[in-house]
Amino acid sequence: MIEHFHEDELLAGYNPRVIRRLRRYTAPFRKYLLAAALCLLVATTGEMLIPVIIQRTIDHVVLDHWIAASPEVLETIEPRGDLHRVGELVYFREHELDRYSRALREDLRERELVRPGQYLLVSTDSVQEPRDEEEESNGRESSTTAVVEAYQLPEAIAGALLASDETWLVFPWEILRELPAEQRELLRRDNVRGLRRNTGLFLLVLLAVLFGGFGQVYLTAYVGQLVMKNLRLDLFDHTMHQHLGYLGNRPVGRLVTRVTNDVETINELFTSVLAELARNVSLMIAVLITMFLLNARLAMIVAVSMLPVVLITDIVRRRARETYRRVRRAVSSVNAYLSEYLSGMAVVQMFVQQQRTRREFNDRNESLMRANLSEMYVIATFRPIVDFLASLSTAVVIVFGAVLLNVELVSLGVLIAFINLIRRFYMPVMSISEQFTVLQSAIAGAERVFEMLDHEDRIADEGSISIKPSDVQGSIDFRDVRFAYKSDEPVLKGVSFSADPGEMVAVVGYTGSGKTTMINLLTRLWDVQEGSILLDRRDLKEYHLQDLRRAVQQIQQDVFLFDDTIRNNITLGLDVTDNRIWDACRTVQLEPFLRALPRGLDTRLEERGTNLSVGQRQLITFARVLVHDPPVLVLDEATSSIDSETERHLQAAVAAVTRGRTSLVVAHRFSTIQHADRILVLSHGELVESGTHQELIAVDGLYATLYHLQYEHQPATAPPQDTLRP
Repeated sequence: MIEHFHEDELLAGYNPRVIRRLRRYTAPFRKYLLAAALCLLVATTGEMLIPVIIQRTIDHVVLDHWIAASPEVLETIEPRGDLHRVGELVYFREHELDRYSRALREDLRERELVRPGQYLLVSTDSVQEPRDEEEESNGRESSTTAVVEAYQLPEAIAGALLASDETWLVFPWEILRELPAEQRELLRRDNVRGLRRNTGLFLLVLLAVLFGGFGQVYLTAYVGQLVMKNLRLDLFDHTMHQHLGYLGNRPVGRLVTRVTNDVETINELFTSVLAELARNVSLMIAVLITMFLLNARLAMIVAVSMLPVVLITDIVRRRARETYRRVRRAVSSVNAYLSEYLSGMAVVQMFVQQQRTRREFNDRNESLMRANLSEMYVIATFRPIVDFLASLSTAVVIVFGAVLLNVELVSLGVLIAFINLIRRFYMPVMSISEQFTVLQSAIAGAERVFEMLDHEDRIADEGSISIKPSDVQGSIDFRDVRFAYKSDEPVLKGVSFSADPGEMVAVVGYTGSGKTTMINLLTRLWDVQEGSILLDRRDLKEYHLQDLRRAVQQIQQDVFLFDDTIRNNITLGLDVTDNRIWDACRTVQLEPFLRALPRGLDTRLEERGTNLSVGQRQLITFARVLVHDPPVLVLDEATSSIDSETERHLQAAVAAVTRGRTSLVVAHRFSTIQHADRILVLSHGELVESGTHQELIAVDGLYATLYHLQYEHQPATAPPQDTLRP
């Protein structure tokens, strides 16, 4: 019975267990994640340096205001930036006082520890250099007159000089308004150099942000691809070793979805969620830290204006989870309906059910549309609110920043930097809702993947005996074998029989009598529940599973060929010569057909070999058996579903593949089994008759009844002309 799952059953949001499992998969690639974290650090630091560079350019270059103070002021305040002593006074930039209260600054001015006015400091290296060593020596004297003469300053500049030493010249800031452009350029050469230096630094930081961001995204995506590769391998390997019951109870489409789509959502977890989320969170934290480092007062005011976004984001997160679940349920419903009714469209049309089907699909389609609109409503509401809060925070910065600027508690550069930082804070907030939706999908996909990996339903491989096919004699013993797919519906009820090496044993019976189950137990596609099956007098469970299946091979009723060349479909990876392949094809009468093909063995087959006839596909499977040469062969309805003419060609092939090896043949066509060494007749899971064809006909039991039903127009004892054994 097929198990049904609903996609919304595994949509629990953040799941620590899943994250731990994913962390184990990422452990081998820790070095790449560390490199990605380093790139993230570089990119985030660069993002924060950009507004800081802008602030320092404005405060230190564009508005290079210095104030003069008595040396005693250093006992009260401690400037963090540049500090120069020229003459009897010390000079530091005006914004250094922004960190202190207005009362303290007024007290310093009343005590004349801080002089009124703004000053311009010019390095002596930035003005005209002396013409020779003697003039250079004079230019470095402390006398103002000597400095003016040594550097040949214009009269307007020289007259405004307030103080100087061998390194600095001090001018009142107001002089810049009175000087012509050329003389202003002379005094502001230091600022021009600083502007060029900051511009170069700005470009370097931009490049660091560019390469850091690229490295972080690329390395995270690279780890995601490596994790996906390993997950796909694990899932494929896990699926290959599962019990047939597990595979039969799950639609192939669901298994393929687990290995492809669900694993792909985990890649989105790395590329669209972890990479972006890590960058956004680190950027938001870095913005807050930078604000407090620039100006704690203004940062506190701005932080209060940002608090509503935290509450709103949490509300959106909860709403997004609910709407995402609704969308997934609706998508699952639409997909299931489409899959079922498109497959059964012939029935819909024959019974004229198009209108009813359309109404039912329309109801599901409407539910999906409403769910998608609900999700869009959450996103559409969230973005304008975030835009509003961003504008509100910007307005708060401008209003309160202007007030603080007027009372000299903040500089213009800091105010501009805050406006830039607010924009950088709210940009990642915009994408949080979208990232959370992707996170929900990724976690749900990971849960489904790990649920599949955790489900163990394997045939136990605890055998200790290794055998080669050439070492197997081929005797088979079924001893009171009992088996049931469901506990209350037994399929085999104490079946016992033996087959000697090289003997052909045929199995017949009505549909559902247990024929296919019996041969599947022989190859351990299922395990017996009671009794035992012996190969060469040893229980099948004592052999290594792979060795057993190399020794006992099956030609199934439903011939399966891969989308590959005929050569690879015959060898299945076995390293054999072309001569051996052609010998096998010649034996099963496949050679004339292959020789007629333009590419012979290298002809590529379509999926399941649909470009071949049924008979040709079966001949390829016979050639496959001859190439692999197992000592025990099982044929499950191997010549069913073919016409009589094709059957005649297949008879010789069957005889060739069964010659010299123990064979267990299940067939509906009695023409393939009349010369079997023994025929077993099953009915309702029990062995009711056993003997040769002639013996069973003579008994006139179930076998004779089946035979007469198939050949009712022939004499009961007259076998068809084409028989299995020559």
